[in-house]
Amino acid sequence: MEYTFEITVAGCNARCRHCYVSGGPGSSMPLSDYRACLEKLVPALTRLKGNVSIAPGHEPFNHEEAAALMRMTHALAPQFYPDAGYDWPTTGIALKSRRDRADIFALLHGFGAKRLMLTLHGLEECHNEIVRAPHGFEALCAFADLLHAEEFEVAFNLMLNHRMTEDWDAICQVLEANRCDVAYLTIPLYLPVARLRKYEPYRATYADCQRLRGRIDRFGIDEAQFFAKVEAFNAAAVRARALQEGWDYAAREREKPDWAFFHITEELEFYYGNAGMHTKRLGNIATMTSEEIYEAIQAQRANYDYSAYYDLKQLPPISAVLAANPPQENHVYPDAESCLYRWLDAMGVPTILLPGPGALAGA
Repeated sequence: MEYTFEITVAGCNARCRHCYVSGGPGSSMPLSDYRACLEKLVPALTRLKGNVSIAPGHEPFNHEEAAALMRMTHALAPQFYPDAGYDWPTTGIALKSRRDRADIFALLHGFGAKRLMLTLHGLEECHNEIVRAPHGFEALCAFADLLHAEEFEVAFNLMLNHRMTEDWDAICQVLEANRCDVAYLTIPLYLPVARLRKYEPYRATYADCQRLRGRIDRFGIDEAQFFAKVEAFNAAAVRARALQEGWDYAAREREKPDWAFFHITEELEFYYGNAGMHTKRLGNIATMTSEEIYEAIQAQRANYDYSAYYDLKQLPPISAVLAANPPQENHVYPDAESCLYRWLDAMGVPTILLPGPGALAGA
């Protein structure tokens, strides 16, 4: 089993329209609460069998005491903290303007960090529109320069949308101007949450992606791998396979990674499920013992897909899903499940996600 524990320690400077963990501005977790959290959590995590990671979120560099938080995590939970092979993701907005950024850069170098990752959505107007930060593009480019000056490599995560396919040559010029060391071309997931419903108008279609043929095999992007996904997971291809092969939800879930996700909020509320997509409250870390935390984790199973969002026994048969979703725009998804969730969502099939602020509320 693999386990990921996101601990929301601070808000994010952006509110990206595709962000399925509902990143956005928010309060910081007091450093004393973070220490108490780790002191209880780590003894429980060391008893788990499998790969375990702690991910401070949404944007730890926004925390007023970010350097102290990083030192504390590395001191109390080094075995669960990102290692030298990790691309540290950031908007760049927070870290660029910090007075103590030299201290943070020194810590990152000390931890073995070699590369930070910035997400780019397109040219300036499109990027700022999607991240909902008026100077997001300007900050991203300035931060890329700063990272190179501090002897870090810079990765760009290119979040595919239809406008990106139209502006590809100009986007490549942006990457060259910002000395991109490596780039990833990412097809956004679809999950049954409000933000991603609203993101669909930005999603690239199969026809949009054809503009990129023969043009993307650079900056480390694997063109063959990208188009293998485009061919396999456009809505028309997913529909055709479903008509021919059917769709056994339980069997498909068993094929997914054996991976469980948990979230701890700024108030130390402990949830089963990713940030913004909770399905069960497990308690509050402040009032739980390490033994109780361990038992709560052990009682859960993998929630990588399917039952992470739905009661599988309540899902309609795939024939009904296809009948209710006639072919429309041939959007492209990163996997068949994203396409399925889009169809289920369009039908109004209820999820098992807990109500509350975040993705369900459409933040």
